[in-house]
Amino acid sequence: MTMSLAVALHPWGRPGHLTSQNNQLYIDGVNTTELIEQYGSPLYVYSEAKLRHNAEDILNNFRRVHANTTVCYASKANANIAVLQVLKDAGLSIEINSSGEFFKAKTAGYSAQDMVFNGVAKLRAELEQVIAEDIKAINVDSVAELERILSVAQALHKKANVTLRIVPEIKGGAIAGWETGTSDSKFGMTREEQLTAIALIIQHPEFLTMTGIHAHIGTQVTDLSTYQKEADFLIAYAKEVSALLPYPLQHINLGGGYPKNYSSSQENWRTVAEHYQKKYRTDVDFDAIAKILIQPITDALGSDIEIIVEPGRSMMSDTSILLSRIECEKQRSAFPVYYLDAGYNILFDIFSGWYFHMVNANRADDTNTKLCRIVGPLCDSSDTYYDIEGEGRVKSLLATEPALSTHHATLEQVLVHQPNLRELPANTQNGDIIALLDTGAYALEMMNDYCGRLSAAAVLTDMQQGSKLIRRRAEPEDLLRFDVF
Repeated sequence: MTMSLAVALHPWGRPGHLTSQNNQLYIDGVNTTELIEQYGSPLYVYSEAKLRHNAEDILNNFRRVHANTTVCYASKANANIAVLQVLKDAGLSIEINSSGEFFKAKTAGYSAQDMVFNGVAKLRAELEQVIAEDIKAINVDSVAELERILSVAQALHKKANVTLRIVPEIKGGAIAGWETGTSDSKFGMTREEQLTAIALIIQHPEFLTMTGIHAHIGTQVTDLSTYQKEADFLIAYAKEVSALLPYPLQHINLGGGYPKNYSSSQENWRTVAEHYQKKYRTDVDFDAIAKILIQPITDALGSDIEIIVEPGRSMMSDTSILLSRIECEKQRSAFPVYYLDAGYNILFDIFSGWYFHMVNANRADDTNTKLCRIVGPLCDSSDTYYDIEGEGRVKSLLATEPALSTHHATLEQVLVHQPNLRELPANTQNGDIIALLDTGAYALEMMNDYCGRLSAAAVLTDMQQGSKLIRRRAEPEDLLRFDVF
Protein backbone atom coordinates (compact mmCIF):
# COMPACT_ATOMS: atom_id res chain seq x y z
CA MET A 1 0.00 0.00 0.00
CA THR A 2 1.19 3.51 -0.82
CA MET A 3 0.01 7.07 -0.41
CA SER A 4 -1.82 6.70 -3.73
CA LEU A 5 -4.41 4.61 -1.85
CA ALA A 6 -5.41 7.40 0.58
CA VAL A 7 -7.52 10.50 -0.09
CA ALA A 8 -5.85 13.64 1.30
CA LEU A 9 -7.40 14.74 4.61
CA HIS A 10 -7.20 18.47 3.84
CA PRO A 11 -8.96 20.60 2.72
CA TRP A 12 -12.24 19.41 4.23
CA GLY A 13 -13.89 22.72 5.18
CA ARG A 14 -17.13 24.02 3.65
CA PRO A 15 -17.58 27.72 4.36
CA GLY A 16 -20.72 28.50 6.33
CA HIS A 17 -21.40 24.80 6.95
CA LEU A 18 -18.42 22.69 8.08
CA THR A 19 -15.84 24.81 9.90
CA SER A 20 -13.42 24.64 12.83
CA GLN A 21 -12.83 26.60 16.01
CA ASN A 22 -10.08 25.86 18.53
CA ASN A 23 -9.17 22.76 16.54
CA GLN A 24 -12.68 21.31 16.85
CA LEU A 25 -15.22 20.57 14.12
CA TYR A 26 -18.37 22.68 13.86
CA ILE A 27 -21.47 22.12 11.73
CA ASP A 28 -23.66 25.17 11.12
CA GLY A 29 -21.95 26.89 14.02
CA VAL A 30 -22.57 23.99 16.43
CA ASN A 31 -19.66 22.23 18.16
CA THR A 32 -19.77 18.54 17.19
CA THR A 33 -17.97 17.33 20.31
CA GLU A 34 -20.58 19.05 22.43
CA LEU A 35 -23.30 17.33 20.41
CA ILE A 36 -21.74 13.98 21.32
CA GLU A 37 -21.67 14.98 24.98
CA GLN A 38 -25.35 15.92 24.81
CA TYR A 39 -26.78 13.15 22.61
CA GLY A 40 -24.22 10.31 22.73
CA SER A 41 -22.38 8.35 20.02
CA PRO A 42 -22.83 7.34 17.26
CA LEU A 43 -24.87 10.33 16.13
CA TYR A 44 -26.19 11.61 12.81
CA VAL A 45 -26.27 15.38 12.52
CA TYR A 46 -28.51 16.82 9.79
CA SER A 47 -28.43 20.43 8.64
CA GLU A 48 -31.70 22.28 8.09
CA ALA A 49 -29.80 25.01 6.23
CA LYS A 50 -28.29 22.50 3.80
CA LEU A 51 -31.65 20.77 3.25
CA ARG A 52 -33.24 24.09 2.35
CA HIS A 53 -30.30 25.08 0.16
CA ASN A 54 -30.49 21.87 -1.86
CA ALA A 55 -34.24 22.24 -2.36
CA GLU A 56 -33.85 25.86 -3.47
CA ASP A 57 -30.95 24.91 -5.76
CA ILE A 58 -32.87 22.31 -7.76
CA LEU A 59 -36.13 24.28 -7.88
CA ASN A 60 -34.48 27.48 -9.08
CA ASN A 61 -32.33 25.81 -11.73
CA PHE A 62 -35.00 23.53 -13.15
CA ARG A 63 -37.88 26.03 -13.03
CA ARG A 64 -35.72 28.70 -14.65
CA VAL A 65 -35.68 26.45 -17.72
CA HIS A 66 -39.13 24.85 -17.30
CA ALA A 67 -41.52 26.65 -14.95
CA ASN A 68 -43.89 23.68 -14.82
CA THR A 69 -41.42 21.41 -13.01
CA THR A 70 -42.39 19.39 -9.95
CA VAL A 71 -39.63 18.04 -7.71
CA CYS A 72 -40.77 14.84 -5.99
CA TYR A 73 -38.16 14.09 -3.34
CA ALA A 74 -37.35 10.35 -3.27
CA SER A 75 -38.25 9.63 0.33
CA LYS A 76 -36.35 6.31 0.41
CA ALA A 77 -33.23 8.47 0.76
CA ASN A 78 -34.48 9.66 4.17
CA ALA A 79 -38.07 9.44 5.40
CA ASN A 80 -37.49 11.01 8.82
CA ILE A 81 -40.56 13.11 9.59
CA ALA A 82 -38.61 16.24 10.54
CA VAL A 83 -36.60 16.02 7.31
CA LEU A 84 -39.75 15.48 5.21
CA GLN A 85 -41.37 18.51 6.84
CA VAL A 86 -38.39 20.74 6.06
CA LEU A 87 -38.41 19.68 2.40
CA LYS A 88 -42.18 20.14 2.13
CA ASP A 89 -41.87 23.63 3.59
CA ALA A 90 -39.10 24.30 1.03
CA GLY A 91 -41.50 23.53 -1.82
CA LEU A 92 -40.91 19.88 -2.71
CA SER A 93 -43.46 17.17 -3.47
CA ILE A 94 -42.60 13.53 -2.72
CA GLU A 95 -41.99 10.12 -4.30
CA ILE A 96 -42.92 7.01 -2.31
CA ASN A 97 -42.20 3.29 -2.75
CA SER A 98 -44.50 1.58 -0.25
CA SER A 99 -47.49 1.96 2.02
CA GLY A 100 -45.02 2.69 4.80
CA GLU A 101 -43.58 5.66 2.94
CA PHE A 102 -47.14 6.70 2.02
CA PHE A 103 -47.98 6.69 5.74
CA LYS A 104 -44.88 8.67 6.68
CA ALA A 105 -45.44 11.22 3.90
CA LYS A 106 -49.02 11.78 5.07
CA THR A 107 -47.79 12.10 8.66
CA ALA A 108 -45.36 14.80 7.49
CA GLY A 109 -48.24 16.72 5.89
CA TYR A 110 -48.11 15.70 2.22
CA SER A 111 -51.39 14.99 0.45
CA ALA A 112 -51.81 12.14 -2.04
CA GLN A 113 -51.87 14.76 -4.80
CA ASP A 114 -48.30 15.68 -3.78
CA MET A 115 -47.12 12.08 -4.36
CA VAL A 116 -45.98 9.72 -7.08
CA PHE A 117 -45.79 6.01 -6.26
CA ASN A 118 -42.81 4.01 -7.57
CA GLY A 119 -41.84 0.39 -7.09
CA VAL A 120 -41.61 -2.96 -8.83
CA ALA A 121 -43.98 -5.12 -6.76
CA LYS A 122 -46.78 -2.96 -5.36
CA LEU A 123 -49.17 -4.83 -3.11
CA ARG A 124 -52.90 -4.84 -3.73
CA ALA A 125 -53.51 -3.31 -0.31
CA GLU A 126 -51.06 -0.50 -1.13
CA LEU A 127 -52.80 0.20 -4.43
CA GLU A 128 -56.17 0.28 -2.68
CA GLN A 129 -54.84 2.97 -0.34
CA VAL A 130 -53.36 5.27 -2.96
CA ILE A 131 -56.13 4.89 -5.55
CA ALA A 132 -58.77 5.58 -2.91
CA GLU A 133 -57.02 8.86 -2.11
CA ASP A 134 -56.52 9.83 -5.78
CA ILE A 135 -52.72 9.83 -5.80
CA LYS A 136 -51.09 12.07 -8.40
CA ALA A 137 -49.54 9.15 -10.31
CA ILE A 138 -48.68 5.47 -9.96
CA ASN A 139 -45.48 4.71 -11.85
CA VAL A 140 -46.37 1.33 -13.37
CA ASP A 141 -43.48 -1.12 -13.66
CA SER A 142 -45.09 -4.03 -15.55
CA VAL A 143 -48.16 -5.13 -17.47
CA ALA A 144 -49.04 -7.49 -14.60
CA GLU A 145 -49.02 -4.54 -12.22
CA LEU A 146 -51.25 -2.53 -14.53
CA GLU A 147 -53.72 -5.40 -14.57
CA ARG A 148 -53.72 -5.37 -10.75
CA ILE A 149 -54.27 -1.60 -10.73
CA LEU A 150 -57.21 -2.00 -13.11
CA SER A 151 -58.73 -4.68 -10.87
CA VAL A 152 -58.40 -2.44 -7.80
CA ALA A 153 -59.82 0.60 -9.59
CA GLN A 154 -62.82 -1.44 -10.77
CA ALA A 155 -63.44 -2.75 -7.25
CA LEU A 156 -63.27 0.77 -5.81
CA HIS A 157 -65.19 2.37 -8.70
CA LYS A 158 -62.35 4.88 -8.96
CA LYS A 159 -60.08 6.03 -11.78
CA ALA A 160 -56.35 5.42 -11.30
CA ASN A 161 -53.73 7.84 -12.60
CA VAL A 162 -50.93 5.76 -14.13
CA THR A 163 -47.53 6.61 -15.59
CA LEU A 164 -45.72 3.88 -17.52
CA ARG A 165 -42.06 3.25 -16.67
CA ILE A 166 -40.08 2.53 -19.82
CA VAL A 167 -36.67 0.87 -20.10
CA PRO A 168 -34.61 3.41 -22.09
CA GLU A 169 -31.63 1.04 -22.48
CA ILE A 170 -29.25 3.71 -21.19
CA LYS A 171 -26.46 2.77 -18.79
CA GLY A 172 -25.93 5.02 -15.80
CA GLY A 173 -24.89 4.80 -12.15
CA ALA A 174 -21.66 4.65 -10.17
CA ILE A 175 -21.85 0.89 -9.56
CA ALA A 176 -23.74 -1.98 -11.20
CA GLY A 177 -26.36 -2.13 -8.43
CA TRP A 178 -27.20 1.52 -9.07
CA GLU A 179 -27.97 1.08 -12.78
CA THR A 180 -31.71 1.06 -13.45
CA GLY A 181 -32.06 2.12 -17.09
CA THR A 182 -31.40 -1.10 -18.99
CA SER A 183 -33.19 -4.43 -19.39
CA ASP A 184 -30.37 -6.00 -17.37
CA SER A 185 -31.96 -4.37 -14.31
CA LYS A 186 -35.23 -5.42 -12.71
CA PHE A 187 -37.00 -2.14 -13.51
CA GLY A 188 -39.47 -0.96 -16.11
CA MET A 189 -41.18 -2.17 -19.27
CA THR A 190 -39.82 -2.75 -22.75
CA ARG A 191 -41.33 -0.87 -25.66
CA GLU A 192 -43.38 -3.94 -26.63
CA GLU A 193 -44.71 -4.32 -23.08
CA GLN A 194 -45.70 -0.67 -23.02
CA LEU A 195 -47.70 -1.05 -26.22
CA THR A 196 -49.66 -3.81 -24.50
CA ALA A 197 -50.14 -1.59 -21.46
CA ILE A 198 -51.30 1.39 -23.49
CA ALA A 199 -53.85 -0.76 -25.30
CA LEU A 200 -55.23 -1.92 -21.93
CA ILE A 201 -55.46 1.68 -20.71
CA ILE A 202 -57.32 2.78 -23.83
CA GLN A 203 -59.76 -0.12 -23.41
CA HIS A 204 -60.71 1.04 -19.87
CA PRO A 205 -60.97 4.85 -19.89
CA GLU A 206 -63.42 4.84 -16.98
CA PHE A 207 -60.82 3.24 -14.67
CA LEU A 208 -57.38 4.15 -16.08
CA THR A 209 -55.85 7.45 -17.17
CA MET A 210 -52.34 7.47 -18.59
CA THR A 211 -50.90 10.64 -17.09
CA GLY A 212 -47.34 10.30 -18.36
CA ILE A 213 -44.21 8.33 -19.11
CA HIS A 214 -41.35 7.64 -16.72
CA ALA A 215 -37.69 6.69 -17.04
CA HIS A 216 -34.87 6.42 -14.51
CA ILE A 217 -31.30 5.68 -15.57
CA GLY A 218 -29.49 5.11 -12.26
CA THR A 219 -27.99 6.94 -9.31
CA GLN A 220 -24.80 8.99 -8.99
CA VAL A 221 -24.81 9.44 -12.78
CA THR A 222 -21.80 11.67 -13.46
CA ASP A 223 -21.63 11.57 -17.28
CA LEU A 224 -23.50 14.48 -18.89
CA SER A 225 -23.84 12.60 -22.17
CA THR A 226 -26.04 10.09 -20.34
CA TYR A 227 -28.57 12.84 -19.59
CA GLN A 228 -28.46 13.95 -23.22
CA LYS A 229 -29.31 10.39 -24.27
CA GLU A 230 -32.19 10.35 -21.79
CA ALA A 231 -33.55 13.63 -23.15
CA ASP A 232 -33.35 12.43 -26.76
CA PHE A 233 -35.03 9.15 -25.87
CA LEU A 234 -37.89 10.70 -23.90
CA ILE A 235 -38.60 13.36 -26.52
CA ALA A 236 -38.97 10.74 -29.24
CA TYR A 237 -40.91 8.37 -27.02
CA ALA A 238 -43.31 11.04 -25.76
CA LYS A 239 -44.20 11.87 -29.35
CA GLU A 240 -44.67 8.17 -30.16
CA VAL A 241 -46.95 7.59 -27.16
CA SER A 242 -48.92 10.78 -27.72
CA ALA A 243 -49.88 9.53 -31.17
CA LEU A 244 -51.49 6.46 -29.56
CA LEU A 245 -53.53 8.21 -26.86
CA PRO A 246 -56.88 9.96 -27.29
CA TYR A 247 -55.74 12.70 -24.89
CA PRO A 248 -52.44 14.54 -24.25
CA LEU A 249 -49.83 13.40 -21.75
CA GLN A 250 -49.91 15.42 -18.54
CA HIS A 251 -46.29 14.90 -17.54
CA ILE A 252 -42.91 13.34 -18.27
CA ASN A 253 -41.13 11.86 -15.26
CA LEU A 254 -37.34 11.97 -15.67
CA GLY A 255 -36.52 10.00 -12.51
CA GLY A 256 -33.51 11.11 -10.49
CA GLY A 257 -29.99 9.81 -10.00
CA TYR A 258 -28.39 13.24 -9.95
CA PRO A 259 -24.87 13.09 -8.50
CA LYS A 260 -23.19 14.77 -5.55
CA ASN A 261 -19.53 15.21 -4.70
CA TYR A 262 -18.06 13.15 -1.89
CA SER A 263 -15.45 15.09 0.14
CA SER A 264 -15.02 18.79 0.09
CA SER A 265 -12.65 19.48 -2.78
CA GLN A 266 -11.18 18.01 -5.92
CA GLU A 267 -7.84 18.71 -4.26
CA ASN A 268 -8.56 15.95 -1.73
CA TRP A 269 -8.38 13.41 -4.55
CA ARG A 270 -5.03 14.50 -6.01
CA THR A 271 -3.28 11.53 -4.38
CA VAL A 272 -5.52 8.73 -5.71
CA ALA A 273 -6.11 7.05 -9.04
CA GLU A 274 -8.35 8.75 -11.59
CA HIS A 275 -11.00 6.00 -11.55
CA TYR A 276 -11.81 6.82 -7.92
CA GLN A 277 -12.24 10.47 -8.78
CA LYS A 278 -14.73 9.66 -11.54
CA LYS A 279 -16.94 7.80 -9.07
CA TYR A 280 -16.88 10.28 -6.20
CA ARG A 281 -16.27 13.64 -7.92
CA THR A 282 -18.27 15.39 -10.61
CA ASP A 283 -18.73 18.70 -12.39
CA VAL A 284 -22.42 17.88 -12.93
CA ASP A 285 -24.72 20.16 -10.96
CA PHE A 286 -28.38 21.19 -11.23
CA ASP A 287 -27.52 24.05 -13.57
CA ALA A 288 -25.77 21.65 -15.98
CA ILE A 289 -28.61 19.11 -15.77
CA ALA A 290 -31.17 21.84 -16.45
CA LYS A 291 -29.33 22.80 -19.62
CA ILE A 292 -28.68 19.33 -21.01
CA LEU A 293 -31.79 17.44 -19.83
CA ILE A 294 -34.62 19.87 -19.04
CA GLN A 295 -34.04 22.46 -21.77
CA PRO A 296 -34.14 20.05 -24.76
CA ILE A 297 -37.41 18.54 -23.52
CA THR A 298 -38.91 22.02 -23.11
CA ASP A 299 -37.78 23.04 -26.59
CA ALA A 300 -39.20 19.88 -28.16
CA LEU A 301 -42.44 19.38 -26.22
CA GLY A 302 -43.31 22.86 -25.03
CA SER A 303 -43.58 24.57 -21.67
CA ASP A 304 -47.11 23.42 -20.77
CA ILE A 305 -46.35 19.74 -20.12
CA GLU A 306 -45.32 19.06 -16.54
CA ILE A 307 -41.83 17.73 -15.91
CA ILE A 308 -41.42 15.59 -12.78
CA VAL A 309 -38.05 14.70 -11.27
CA GLU A 310 -37.33 12.35 -8.35
CA PRO A 311 -34.03 13.34 -6.69
CA GLY A 312 -32.93 11.52 -3.55
CA ARG A 313 -29.16 11.33 -3.06
CA SER A 314 -28.65 14.82 -4.47
CA MET A 315 -31.08 16.22 -1.88
CA MET A 316 -29.63 14.36 1.07
CA SER A 317 -26.01 13.18 0.89
CA ASP A 318 -24.27 16.42 1.92
CA THR A 319 -26.90 17.37 4.51
CA SER A 320 -25.53 15.14 7.27
CA ILE A 321 -22.41 13.96 9.02
CA LEU A 322 -22.07 10.85 11.18
CA LEU A 323 -20.16 11.25 14.45
CA SER A 324 -18.56 8.05 15.77
CA ARG A 325 -16.18 7.45 18.67
CA ILE A 326 -12.90 5.49 18.43
CA GLU A 327 -13.19 2.62 20.91
CA CYS A 328 -10.09 0.52 20.23
CA GLU A 329 -6.75 0.48 18.38
CA LYS A 330 -4.51 -2.26 16.95
CA GLN A 331 -1.46 -2.38 14.71
CA ARG A 332 -1.70 -4.41 11.48
CA SER A 333 0.65 -4.54 8.46
CA ALA A 334 2.55 -1.40 9.45
CA PHE A 335 -0.62 0.67 9.90
CA PRO A 336 -2.72 1.45 12.97
CA VAL A 337 -6.28 0.17 12.84
CA TYR A 338 -8.96 2.22 14.63
CA TYR A 339 -12.27 0.66 15.69
CA LEU A 340 -15.31 2.96 15.58
CA ASP A 341 -18.55 2.42 17.48
CA ALA A 342 -20.42 2.62 14.14
CA GLY A 343 -20.23 -0.13 11.54
CA TYR A 344 -22.42 -1.08 8.62
CA ASN A 345 -25.30 -1.50 11.06
CA ILE A 346 -25.25 2.30 11.31
CA LEU A 347 -23.96 3.21 7.82
CA PHE A 348 -24.89 0.34 5.54
CA ASP A 349 -23.30 1.75 2.38
CA ILE A 350 -19.87 0.83 3.72
CA PHE A 351 -20.87 -2.82 3.19
CA SER A 352 -20.81 -2.17 -0.57
CA GLY A 353 -17.45 -0.39 -0.30
CA TRP A 354 -18.68 3.20 -0.64
CA TYR A 355 -16.32 6.00 0.41
CA PHE A 356 -17.08 8.63 3.07
CA HIS A 357 -14.46 11.24 3.93
CA MET A 358 -13.36 11.34 7.58
CA VAL A 359 -12.32 14.24 9.81
CA ASN A 360 -11.13 14.00 13.41
CA ALA A 361 -13.60 16.28 15.19
CA ASN A 362 -11.21 16.70 18.16
CA ARG A 363 -8.19 17.62 15.99
CA ALA A 364 -9.84 19.25 13.01
CA ASP A 365 -6.96 21.54 12.02
CA ASP A 366 -3.98 19.24 12.63
CA THR A 367 -1.79 19.04 9.56
CA ASN A 368 0.68 16.46 10.89
CA THR A 369 -0.96 13.25 9.68
CA LYS A 370 -0.54 9.49 9.34
CA LEU A 371 -2.08 6.68 7.31
CA CYS A 372 -4.38 4.18 9.01
CA ARG A 373 -7.19 1.72 8.56
CA ILE A 374 -10.71 2.23 9.97
CA VAL A 375 -13.10 -0.57 10.90
CA GLY A 376 -16.42 -1.00 12.66
CA PRO A 377 -17.40 -2.91 15.82
CA LEU A 378 -19.43 -5.76 14.32
CA CYS A 379 -18.54 -9.45 14.50
CA ASP A 380 -18.14 -9.53 10.73
CA SER A 381 -14.97 -9.26 8.63
CA SER A 382 -16.82 -7.12 6.08
CA ASP A 383 -17.42 -4.40 8.68
CA THR A 384 -14.62 -2.16 7.40
CA TYR A 385 -14.24 1.34 6.04
CA TYR A 386 -12.21 -0.04 3.15
CA ASP A 387 -13.13 -2.51 0.44
CA ILE A 388 -12.02 -5.76 2.02
CA GLU A 389 -14.18 -7.74 -0.44
CA GLY A 390 -12.57 -6.08 -3.45
CA GLU A 391 -9.10 -6.59 -2.04
CA GLY A 392 -9.93 -10.25 -1.42
CA ARG A 393 -11.16 -10.79 -4.96
CA VAL A 394 -7.95 -9.35 -6.40
CA LYS A 395 -5.81 -11.57 -4.16
CA SER A 396 -7.87 -14.63 -5.02
CA LEU A 397 -7.58 -14.05 -8.76
CA LEU A 398 -3.83 -13.51 -8.58
CA ALA A 399 -3.40 -16.66 -6.49
CA THR A 400 -5.51 -18.67 -8.93
CA GLU A 401 -3.85 -17.28 -12.05
CA PRO A 402 -0.42 -15.71 -11.38
CA ALA A 403 -0.17 -14.58 -15.00
CA LEU A 404 -2.78 -11.93 -14.16
CA SER A 405 -0.15 -10.09 -12.11
CA THR A 406 0.65 -8.00 -15.20
CA HIS A 407 -2.92 -6.70 -14.95
CA HIS A 408 -2.83 -6.02 -11.21
CA ALA A 409 -3.65 -2.32 -11.61
CA THR A 410 -6.60 -3.08 -13.89
CA LEU A 411 -7.98 -5.65 -11.49
CA GLU A 412 -7.86 -3.15 -8.64
CA GLN A 413 -9.53 -0.51 -10.80
CA VAL A 414 -12.43 -2.85 -11.58
CA LEU A 415 -12.79 -4.71 -8.29
CA VAL A 416 -11.73 -2.31 -5.49
CA HIS A 417 -14.35 0.37 -5.00
CA GLN A 418 -12.59 2.89 -2.77
CA PRO A 419 -9.16 4.00 -1.54
CA ASN A 420 -8.24 1.66 1.28
CA LEU A 421 -6.17 3.82 3.63
CA ARG A 422 -7.19 6.91 5.56
CA GLU A 423 -5.18 10.02 6.32
CA LEU A 424 -5.95 11.27 9.83
CA PRO A 425 -4.09 13.46 12.36
CA ALA A 426 -0.96 11.81 13.72
CA ASN A 427 -2.20 12.26 17.31
CA THR A 428 -5.49 10.42 16.65
CA GLN A 429 -6.23 8.15 19.62
CA ASN A 430 -8.90 6.21 21.49
CA GLY A 431 -11.83 8.36 22.53
CA ASP A 432 -11.52 10.78 19.61
CA ILE A 433 -14.65 11.54 17.59
CA ILE A 434 -14.46 10.82 13.88
CA ALA A 435 -16.86 12.70 11.61
CA LEU A 436 -17.87 10.94 8.39
CA LEU A 437 -19.01 13.47 5.80
CA ASP A 438 -21.83 13.25 3.25
CA THR A 439 -23.75 10.51 5.07
CA GLY A 440 -27.25 11.96 4.67
CA ALA A 441 -28.59 9.67 1.94
CA TYR A 442 -30.14 6.27 2.78
CA ALA A 443 -28.35 6.02 6.13
CA LEU A 444 -31.25 6.27 8.57
CA GLU A 445 -33.44 4.09 6.37
CA MET A 446 -30.91 1.25 6.22
CA MET A 447 -29.81 1.10 9.87
CA ASN A 448 -30.26 -2.30 11.46
CA ASP A 449 -29.87 -4.16 14.76
CA TYR A 450 -27.20 -6.64 13.66
CA CYS A 451 -25.18 -8.01 16.58
CA GLY A 452 -27.68 -6.41 18.94
CA ARG A 453 -26.17 -3.00 18.24
CA LEU A 454 -28.58 -0.17 18.95
CA SER A 455 -29.53 2.23 16.16
CA ALA A 456 -28.04 5.71 16.30
CA ALA A 457 -29.83 8.90 17.23
CA ALA A 458 -30.18 11.81 14.82
CA VAL A 459 -30.36 15.54 15.44
CA LEU A 460 -31.11 18.51 13.22
CA THR A 461 -29.17 21.76 13.44
CA ASP A 462 -31.55 24.67 13.02
CA MET A 463 -31.11 28.10 11.48
CA GLN A 464 -30.16 29.67 14.84
CA GLN A 465 -27.11 27.49 15.64
CA GLY A 466 -29.19 25.21 17.84
CA SER A 467 -30.04 21.51 17.58
CA LYS A 468 -33.01 19.25 18.24
CA LEU A 469 -33.48 15.51 18.44
CA ILE A 470 -35.30 14.14 15.35
CA ARG A 471 -34.73 10.42 15.99
CA ARG A 472 -34.15 8.92 19.41
CA ARG A 473 -31.41 6.40 20.05
CA ALA A 474 -32.68 2.83 20.21
CA GLU A 475 -33.01 1.17 23.60
CA PRO A 476 -32.48 -2.49 24.51
CA GLU A 477 -36.25 -3.02 24.68
CA ASP A 478 -36.49 -2.06 20.99
CA LEU A 479 -34.59 -5.24 20.13
CA LEU A 480 -37.66 -7.20 21.31
CA ARG A 481 -40.29 -5.20 19.44
CA PHE A 482 -41.03 -7.92 16.88
CA ASP A 483 -40.43 -11.00 19.02
CA VAL A 484 -43.36 -13.05 20.33
CA PHE A 485 -42.69 -14.99 23.54
